[in-house]
Formats: sequence, C-alpha cells, structure tokens
Amino acid sequence: RCAYCGCELPEKGWHADHVEAVLRKSEQCMKAAAKGIFKLKATGEFYRPEAERLENLFPACAPCNLLKASYSLEMFREQVSLQVERGRKSSMNFRTAERFGLIEAVEKPVVFWFEQYQEGVAV
Repeated sequence: RCAYCGCELPEKGWHADHVEAVLRKSEQCMKAAAKGIFKLKATGEFYRPEAERLENLFPACAPCNLLKASYSLEMFREQVSLQVERGRKSSMNFRTAERFGLIEAVEKPVVFWFEQYQEGVAV
C-alpha cells in the first residue's frame, strides 16, 4: 500500500519515496543551452547523502510521491490539506460538482496511512 494515501500499489509503477528528501544535485545541460533551451540534468550526487538509506524509503503511489516532491512530512500534510481550496479556486468542474452535491468537502486532519497502520496494527 501507499504509505501516504493507503491505496493498493500495482506490481509495477509504484515509487520508492525518500521520506526525508535526498535533494538530488543537478546542473544545466549545455547541449540544450546551445539551442536556447534551459534544461537541468541530474549529476548523480545528493545534497543530503545521509538520507539515501533503506529505512528512509516508503512505498508510494506515483501521485503521492510527485505531490510530496521534496517536502517534509509536515509540509506534505499541509499541501494535501490545501487541495480542496485549490480545487474550489481553480477548477470549474470541482465547483460544479460541489454545487450539485456530488462531492462534499470534509474538514478533518490529514492522517497518513502509515500513521494509522504501523507494523500492521491499526493505531
């Protein structure tokens, strides 16, 4: 399961997320720059190499890992909690569905799946 949202993970296509980001180093691709394109490429080095360890990896679905990016757990929690308001502000589909009672926003704290089910036991 995804450590964050709890969805079932497919056999292929899930991500190994660094809970504490390793922050990959990158540099400008000069080949692209010669064509007037700004592009970064990974150097293979990390700003936080100490975070590159097995205990720091959580299984995650692609949407959760991509949204989490390099956020800390608390910053990620805040980003998830902002999604309803962002949907209201930027999505006519969200506003329409809400207006017709098809979806209902619920105010509640964001609790990650791993926080509820640590070591296979519901907390």
